[in-house]
Amino acid sequence: MLRYVLYLALLFPQTPNCGCEQKPQINVLAVVNGVKITRKDLSIDALTQVSIAQETVIFARSRQLEQKINDLLLEMEARRRGITPAELLETGVTSKVAPPTEAEAKAIYEQDNNRNQSFNSVKNKIMAQLRAERIAARVQEFANTLRAGAKITVANQQVTPPTNEAELARVFANVNGVDITSNDIETALLPLIFQVQQQVYALLKHDVDLRINGILLEQEAARLGTTPQALVDSHVITKVQIVTEKQARAYYNANKAQLKGDFSEVKAMLMQYLFELEKQKTFSAYADELRKAAAVQIYLTEPKPPNVRQLCCNLVG
Repeated sequence: MLRYVLYLALLFPQTPNCGCEQKPQINVLAVVNGVKITRKDLSIDALTQVSIAQETVIFARSRQLEQKINDLLLEMEARRRGITPAELLETGVTSKVAPPTEAEAKAIYEQDNNRNQSFNSVKNKIMAQLRAERIAARVQEFANTLRAGAKITVANQQVTPPTNEAELARVFANVNGVDITSNDIETALLPLIFQVQQQVYALLKHDVDLRINGILLEQEAARLGTTPQALVDSHVITKVQIVTEKQARAYYNANKAQLKGDFSEVKAMLMQYLFELEKQKTFSAYADELRKAAAVQIYLTEPKPPNVRQLCCNLVG
């Protein structure tokens, strides 16, 4: 029952609209020998991952107004000083950030109880992260200084995606007489929205492919008067290549940085993992053979890189 409630919640979310769906949205995602695969056929796992991906846009939109205010203040201050924003960031931020020391990086490394890499192999990464955190903190300090001397008015409304072209003109803030509109926010979000659309497409395509394979397997079993499991046993399991200890050790050596424990401790797990990969590869080959004799139409379309003109077009459909 709980899974069913979660499923309905994902199909009819109460969370804010991300404004990042491809247009127009379609309900029938694929047809397999006359059998339709619709959005309600998607797995709970796929729907959950899609929701998580789209949440990043919702969060980013809520933060983008603050970022646009800071960017506008930076541009205004740079213009006042007769320099570029990049030069202002260098003099006001980067040059004032103390570079992290090896001792500071070592202290952070020592605090990581789960470390499985040597300090020398991760030192540069830790120091880069430290520097990035310090720059971010200094940027915020500098932004607060600029805000203190600016006249900023923020509208008392939530930053939401536009539902029509007219709503692109909504003013969310005014900085020293310059408006920040919904169009400014959405234009800044276009790269992120495209990235999320790519993630969602990949998630849906993978889930739809699994559904297609399952339907084809069931149809083939019905045609032959057998069961899907019997087909898998005869066309997949019996053809899976045996995973050797040598293969498992090669995988371990190639991925040692991400694995915990000695080879002897993870050997059984790795051999099972590699066996499952081989089984998936063999099943995919069998599914491809079934597809050759089937009528399969997939209506999902891969997202195209956006442009500013496309912004208005995405509001319809």
